[in-house]
Amino acid sequence: MIIANPIYDVVFKYLLEDVEIARELLSTILGEEIVSLAVKPQETTTENTVASVSILRFDFKAVLKTKSGEHKKALIELQKAKKVFDVMRFRRYLGDNYRKEDDILDQNGVPQKTPLPIVTIYFLGFPLDNIKSAVVKINREYRDVITQEILEVKEDFAELLTHDSYLIQLKLLVGKSRTKLEKVLQVFSPEYKTSDNHQVNFKGDLNEPLVKKIVARLERAMASEEIREKMDVEDEIDRIFERELAKLAMEKDKIIAAKDQALEAERQKAEIERQKAETERQKAEVLLKELAELRKQMKNKDQS
Repeated sequence: MIIANPIYDVVFKYLLEDVEIARELLSTILGEEIVSLAVKPQETTTENTVASVSILRFDFKAVLKTKSGEHKKALIELQKAKKVFDVMRFRRYLGDNYRKEDDILDQNGVPQKTPLPIVTIYFLGFPLDNIKSAVVKINREYRDVITQEILEVKEDFAELLTHDSYLIQLKLLVGKSRTKLEKVLQVFSPEYKTSDNHQVNFKGDLNEPLVKKIVARLERAMASEEIREKMDVEDEIDRIFERELAKLAMEKDKIIAAKDQALEAERQKAEIERQKAETERQKAEVLLKELAELRKQMKNKDQS
């Protein structure tokens, strides 16, 4: 089945603008039921020395249903990046959410401005150096440092100062799907790519209801001329990025080569100086031997 490639920012954004799909996708990633979801997409483009690099960012305000049946509010920050770059850019966006507050009813039913817990989800279009799993959760635990006992508690103070994170490495989404999450994320798998980067030939499990919804929306995206034009723009930006990156690499290689050449010149100069000093030393040794021999001859002559 031919669908629009969700790796493109414009397609990914179009996909998650369907709030119901976003709610079900996030619920599947978190493993928790999301009762309601409000979304405010923000695309942030940051300039660097190579080219303009964009992080596609979504801020969600969610109401989650816990295992005990309790409802709780949380902020879910989703960021997607195709290219690897300075991690500080991710941190800056996260810092924005730590400053946000929301109305929470106190014990008397009076709304109070309160910061919300945060969960971050990162869709990465590049591989990480040390993590070889496609989907990883980095979560928190409460541990007594003295006894090393895991504490089965939650404390608002700690919850609001820390957060769970999910890392999804899109290029590693290959192979057999074993869980619902894997079946859903197969939509992003590189194994379905075609000669046309704008589209993929999806052959995943359409019996999964959420997958069916996602594929249907991505079919509509493929039919949109506006979306296809924006994919062309992304392609051009990527080409500029790669060209500038290659140019930067060449300049870096030239600088390294010049430094290596200078070091080699210094090494050769030092070697010449060493050889010159060695020659002078050898000459001095010869002169000393000649002087010693001359003294010996003069001594023998005096004795005779």
